[in-house]
Amino acid sequence: MLPPITDPIHLSVAGGCGGTTLGLQYARNVLSAGNHVVWICEEIPDGDRFSQIFSELSPVAVSKFHLSAVGDNTEIGVNSAIGLLEVLNNIELVVVDDWTAKIGKPSASLMKSMKNLIAICVQKNVSIIAISSAYEDAGGSGWKSRGNLNPCDIWFLHRSQIDTMRRELHIGDNVRDYILSDDGFTLRK
Repeated sequence: MLPPITDPIHLSVAGGCGGTTLGLQYARNVLSAGNHVVWICEEIPDGDRFSQIFSELSPVAVSKFHLSAVGDNTEIGVNSAIGLLEVLNNIELVVVDDWTAKIGKPSASLMKSMKNLIAICVQKNVSIIAISSAYEDAGGSGWKSRGNLNPCDIWFLHRSQIDTMRRELHIGDNVRDYILSDDGFTLRK
C-alpha cells in the first residue's frame, strides 16, 4: 500500500532506487480508476518495467497515460502539462520524472515553470509528483533534495542498508519499508 498523496510531492531519490517505478505505480492506481495521468520525462521509462507495472491495465486505461519524453528540455514538457491541465478536466495525476539534472541547480526558468505547474495542480486539485535525484549532505546532516519546490512535501527514497531489495521511503519523521519487485513496491510486513 502506497501512502496517499494529499499535497504536492517532491520525491527525492537516491540513484537507482526506483523513483520512476514508484511514480508508475501511482500512475497505475490512477489509470485503473479510469482517470488520466500526465507523465513528463527525459526518456521514455524502461519498456520492461512499464509492461510489468501496467500489465493488468486494459488498453483503454493505458490510453489515458499522456507521456511526453522531452530530452534535456524538461521545461517544454512542464509547459505542455500546464496546457493539458487547462483543457482536460479528468487529469488526476501529473508526474515530472527527473525534473532536475543530477548535479547543480535547476535553472530559474525551469523553477518558475515547475512552480506554475504546482500552483495549477493545487488549484485544480490534481496530485503532482516531481521526482529528482537526492544527494547526501557533505556535512553529514543526511539526505538533501535538489531545488526548492514550495509548497511540496519532500519524500526521500533510498536503499536500506540491511537488504539491497528493500527501500526506505521517508515522509517527515515516518519511515516506511518496502520491497521492490517486478510488480513495484510492496509494503514490508
